[in-house]
Amino acid sequence: MNYKLYHSSEIVGSTTLDFDHSVGFHDIRPFNKKNNNLIPVHRYPLNTLGFKNKNNHKVDICLWNFLTSKIEKIDETNLWSWEQGARLQWYNDTNLIYNNMNSQKELSTIYNITNHKKNYLDECIYSLNNENLMLNVNFSRLWKLWKSYGYNNLKYEVNSLNLTKPKEDGIFLYDINHKKKLLLSIETAVKLCKLDSIDKEFFLCHPTFNPSGSKFLSILRYFSDSGALISYLICTDIKNRSHKIIAREKVSHFEWISDNKIIVWCRNLNEKIIKLRNNYFLEKKIFPILRKVISFSNMNLRNKILSDDYHIINVDNPSKPIRLNNKLLNVDGHPQISPDKKLLITDTYADEKGYLKLLLFNIQTNKVYKIGEFKIANYLKKNNLKYDLHPRWDNTGKLINFDSSHLGSRQTFVLNIEQLISKIN
Repeated sequence: MNYKLYHSSEIVGSTTLDFDHSVGFHDIRPFNKKNNNLIPVHRYPLNTLGFKNKNNHKVDICLWNFLTSKIEKIDETNLWSWEQGARLQWYNDTNLIYNNMNSQKELSTIYNITNHKKNYLDECIYSLNNENLMLNVNFSRLWKLWKSYGYNNLKYEVNSLNLTKPKEDGIFLYDINHKKKLLLSIETAVKLCKLDSIDKEFFLCHPTFNPSGSKFLSILRYFSDSGALISYLICTDIKNRSHKIIAREKVSHFEWISDNKIIVWCRNLNEKIIKLRNNYFLEKKIFPILRKVISFSNMNLRNKILSDDYHIINVDNPSKPIRLNNKLLNVDGHPQISPDKKLLITDTYADEKGYLKLLLFNIQTNKVYKIGEFKIANYLKKNNLKYDLHPRWDNTGKLINFDSSHLGSRQTFVLNIEQLISKIN
């Protein structure tokens, strides 16, 4: 069996198997607010391998009505990444926005689904707030250092890409009046995290607005001497132009619960222990051995030793994180908060049998419900590629959109969990 469903959950929509399809990352809200049936999707050649073949083909930008199964092509783009596509998302109720190229220049396309007209903004998009301000990153630097999230055909200054801690590269804010400003440079982030002495290539990624758009989170990253991905989560107050470290050393996926509160999978170690990661001998020779020893322990013991877990953190007071320590929610995943802010939908990476789990977490009761399990396609596993579920809520809090390869190709689905929601409430 390549998938299992629980709690009377039912798949009510799935993309067609003649192409690969995906929605994108777990921060995307894909359901249209006026028409809950409409979801924007990327359409790829069947069984494409993405950055394994250098993303060397265009993908279709489509609009999917999951109730009628109609998939309508509206455009195409050659700016896309394996994990996040073209950052395709709703700009407002009638317009989509996504990254594209026009006359060899990278930009954002705004497409009106009613009159089919296009407008263009001069920069690529990553994140959008409710005032239509955009955050973006250097996707070319991401391609160089972290290929599954970058674009391989952008033209940036060679000097910028060659610098380890550039002061003119980082997270940019862009508005519809074509004004662009650097809010957090890589150099500033490195100094904030006291990593100046480390001779590594750093990059910033995942800039994400809080609900009001007054702050954003981003992650500063580099690869250690042992090849480990070291991460620092940073919160930026846009008005005050101030920055604060939220979590150190091991940081993965996060979600805004409110304007000042987040949930994040991270490690909560003493700063003195974190500094040991910067010692070449320990990082290259000793820590890999310790990691192998710890990896043979059971999951709960491993997380206890490393303090890997979901944490709820107030970004105004990050020194007092609340560790969830839930035995059923003990692995990294991709969380998204429900419309009523009471529930989190999240997933897991594939287990030893190849199954990714879909989980619902009740924040108020600390209870976890397993909704489904979906097996990764063999061709992805053989090519050392993953295809995360990246679950996302609809506007009613009763449907979940998720990506999966359990049918043998990359597809996206809509799952009805109304009966479970009624039981919880």
